[in-house]
Amino acid sequence: MRLARRLTGDEHEGEGAVQDALERAWRARGQLRDQQATGAWLRSILARTVIDRQRRRRDLPAGAPDALESMLPDVAEPSAVVEAAQDEQALRAALRELSVEDRLAVILHDGEGWQASELAVLLGASTDAAHKRTQRARVRLVQVLAQGLPAPGCPSTGCAGARKHAHDLLDGSLADADREVVQAHLDVCPCCPAALQAATGVLNAIAKAEHHQQIPDALQMRFQDLVRSALPGS
Repeated sequence: MRLARRLTGDEHEGEGAVQDALERAWRARGQLRDQQATGAWLRSILARTVIDRQRRRRDLPAGAPDALESMLPDVAEPSAVVEAAQDEQALRAALRELSVEDRLAVILHDGEGWQASELAVLLGASTDAAHKRTQRARVRLVQVLAQGLPAPGCPSTGCAGARKHAHDLLDGSLADADREVVQAHLDVCPCCPAALQAATGVLNAIAKAEHHQQIPDALQMRFQDLVRSALPGS
């Protein structure tokens, strides 16, 4: 339910997606070979269920943003952005401001640990497009959480060369030589570190431990009915 609410941004749609996913999982339970992987298996089914339900409403484009769209925004108070991200209600509200594609990308990639290649299959896009989709989602999420905070007053030029590599730095995929150049800039720049601090804090909040939430009674009853229907003599 927690993941469904974050992926859909809607309580009722989340409940519907969970019910559909549980029914799919029950029908496909014979395909599960490793009991230790049950959680990941169910989350994968849920993610695909959300995609299918959305696609019944409309197609999900997975176009990639350009370089400027992928650059992290400047922020004056990274701690305030991180504080907002750590507030479950504020984070959920910010996630609802993202497009469905962007919400799926940032939650599954940065929150659930999916690889870009796995996300690409789900979205029907190339791995590169899925990776850039995640970058755009990060940017948009930080922007939404930073709304209403003081402007940073950063210079309009001089940071782009380092900041365009910020996502690769966050992903840990930056080459050693490039990382040294970027880090040298970040060590002295009064604006870029704040942006990265905010982004890192937001991603940590996205990936934090699951909250235990009450499953709605109707959903519990439906799941119990499915179990009973499979028992011998039922």
